[in-house]
Amino acid sequence: MITEVEARLDSVEFHGKCEVCKDCEGRTALHYAAREGNIQICKFLIEKVKVDIDIKTERGDSSLLLATAMEHINTAKYLIIRGADIRKIDSKGMTSLHYAAETGNKELMQLLLLKGADIEAKSVYGTPLQCAASSGSLESVRFLLGHGAKPNSVSQLSFSPLMWALSCHSSECLELLLKAGADPNLSSCGKSPLAYAAMEGEAELLRSLLGAGANPNSISTLSLVIDNDTFQACLRPIEYAASKGNYAIVRILFPVTQSIPDYPDWSIHGITKYFHSEQAKIKREEAQNAHSNLVKQKGKDAVNRKEYWDAIKWYSEAIYLDSSDARLLSNRSLCWAKLNEAAFALSDAEACVKLRPDWPKAHYREGVAWRLLKNYLMASTSFSKAFRLDPRNKEIEDAFRYALKSSLDELAVKRPLDAERIRQTVTI
Repeated sequence: MITEVEARLDSVEFHGKCEVCKDCEGRTALHYAAREGNIQICKFLIEKVKVDIDIKTERGDSSLLLATAMEHINTAKYLIIRGADIRKIDSKGMTSLHYAAETGNKELMQLLLLKGADIEAKSVYGTPLQCAASSGSLESVRFLLGHGAKPNSVSQLSFSPLMWALSCHSSECLELLLKAGADPNLSSCGKSPLAYAAMEGEAELLRSLLGAGANPNSISTLSLVIDNDTFQACLRPIEYAASKGNYAIVRILFPVTQSIPDYPDWSIHGITKYFHSEQAKIKREEAQNAHSNLVKQKGKDAVNRKEYWDAIKWYSEAIYLDSSDARLLSNRSLCWAKLNEAAFALSDAEACVKLRPDWPKAHYREGVAWRLLKNYLMASTSFSKAFRLDPRNKEIEDAFRYALKSSLDELAVKRPLDAERIRQTVTI
């Protein structure tokens, strides 16, 4: 089949078609071949047709990223040997090493590291170690730690490796990370490891954390559901156990937790009883509102000072309290964009669009993120949606025109006739 195609089609013409013909997401024949693990088609396209091995889709996927993510190890190894760029990232900042760590293939991780892959590469989902821990892959975690991965990697958008071990209910992974120096008191996404274990009712993991020095009196910001009502509050681990009515966990934490003055009966049953009382509920609501207003104002003040990392910290705290507030996500996306952290800006903007699809600013933030990623086609699409929702907004209009012009300029390089045809139908 391949031989017949090669014989019938002019190689120059076919080369152009293989790189220009794409689906609605920008995937070419090479992307499909890599995603399906078809080495023969990959070889034909790369060695005979000479297509660009690193050509990317609209969301930034290269052939190597797709092959690795889909666990087609032999295809991925072939692409690496043929010179595929192992440092290419997709729109989430994920590298091939992230995906290899997630799928748990040590041979591929070894090859990527030998080729110079960054073991601490940051993505929306964290480092490769965070991805390995998130999938519960004990062997991946062990391999990466053995090659120097930092056990205390944190991200505003993803759990630490230790928190992922708790989420996967993996005592082996937890012990491995603690022995490697993971901090049992390092909070991520508003949660301390001990508070999370208490809320999940994981007695064995809870004891391991206490044995490693976790602080039972630390305060965490978590969302929790009590009697079908959602609360966001700053609580101690024992209170999260009480919120679930889990007396076994309360009993473990009780001897090591300092008494809280608000609780009139500081006993195992008294803690749980008071936590669910109307009086305690009112106090939590008041504390929640006060804390939420405080961190929002701190975020706003930091933006005014152009201290964007500080603003991200405060907006993140507010988002941990209420992840359904689109304005907070929009504000944090702005801060990421100011710091040129495009993948993070896009992640928040997309979450914002999902929450409020009819809000022009949400689409505008998404467009800004795509523009930072230099994907002008996706940027123009987002700005177009924003402009349709707010046609009198000059800033959005200018952003749309610039993105559209840049997109057509890129198209003109490979498809000049198509670019000219589009230019004749639109006013830029």
